[in-house]
Amino acid sequence: MKFAEKYKVQGYFAESYKEETIRRGEYKYRAVFAIWDGQKWHSESCTKGLLTKDLANEWLDKKVKELAEKGKDIMLNPATVAGFVEQHYKPFLETNKKIQFKYEFQKLDVICEFMGSKLIDEVTKLDAFAFKTWLLKRPCKQGKGEKKRSEASAHRYLSRLRGLLSFAEEVGKRKNHFSFKNIIVKEKPKTSYISFEEFMRVLDACKEVPEKGRLKRDRSHLRLTLIGGYTTGLRIDELRHITRGMIRTDDENRVGVIKVEMEDSKNKIHSKTVDISTWLYDEMNTAGVFEKSDDETVFNTTNYYPLVKDLFKRAGISPDITFHTLRAANATERDTAGQDRESLQAGLGHSKGSNVTEKHYIRHQDYHVIEK
Repeated sequence: MKFAEKYKVQGYFAESYKEETIRRGEYKYRAVFAIWDGQKWHSESCTKGLLTKDLANEWLDKKVKELAEKGKDIMLNPATVAGFVEQHYKPFLETNKKIQFKYEFQKLDVICEFMGSKLIDEVTKLDAFAFKTWLLKRPCKQGKGEKKRSEASAHRYLSRLRGLLSFAEEVGKRKNHFSFKNIIVKEKPKTSYISFEEFMRVLDACKEVPEKGRLKRDRSHLRLTLIGGYTTGLRIDELRHITRGMIRTDDENRVGVIKVEMEDSKNKIHSKTVDISTWLYDEMNTAGVFEKSDDETVFNTTNYYPLVKDLFKRAGISPDITFHTLRAANATERDTAGQDRESLQAGLGHSKGSNVTEKHYIRHQDYHVIEK
């Protein structure tokens, strides 16, 4: 973000602005605070819970007051959590192409909001516990609304905190060490699954026109996306990136492959190849996918979350089942069919030998799916 020259005179920038419209007359704000060190700007922003301009300005007032009390040198001190994050950890993550660093930056901003002025070498296990408690009391965004933050959601932030402290130890900026045992609780494997009959009910529901709701039309455009997820095991963000140019087909046998390539991926594997079944091939053909240009996207993922949730509800599917459950159903089907584990993990995007595949994706109650 660029700041006008006039702010260099006072040495800091503090401003809030509308970032998102939640509903008519209600907005979400972003507060941006930056300090000029004489050569460059050091900025941080906050959006968490800022549903009014007054709340955004309140956060900024605290930052300005902190600057007045502690001084610029302390605020920019690279030995503090905020200083270390901006000067060392964010640049490290940005050059590490194994993760989606933009999303990790959002977690770091929340960490800095809670303990930014604390010396990184003085962060203790009690601070980590306090951070977790603070997180769980704050709602998180879901669609256009908010929901209570889950333990799993809090653990993602705690994992980034653990990564931050480990990196500080690695580069010699932190001597203290503590275990995150009892702070990050091992995630329990999900047991929800979707049967073939249930999945077919979801596809049938795509043709129905909702009696209520803002968009009174069917969801037929989601049919291809649902079948794509069910038959390939790809995540929704991977399906969103697929273009016609990534598809290679054997038109005589009505099969093919999709070579997915993503610059930023949640997995360590940024390219993978998955099979196109006859079922998916026929659906693609019906949807006119093969007539598209190479740069056109294949799957429609616009507003997929509320629409899929609506489809599952109308099909009478358990609320525990999500689009991601289709990925587990696909992994179980491939495992049951006898696919070797290394190939299965490559398709899922898991590291070779990872125990995540067996623990979270191979769901034995899904074995009846292969019979279909």
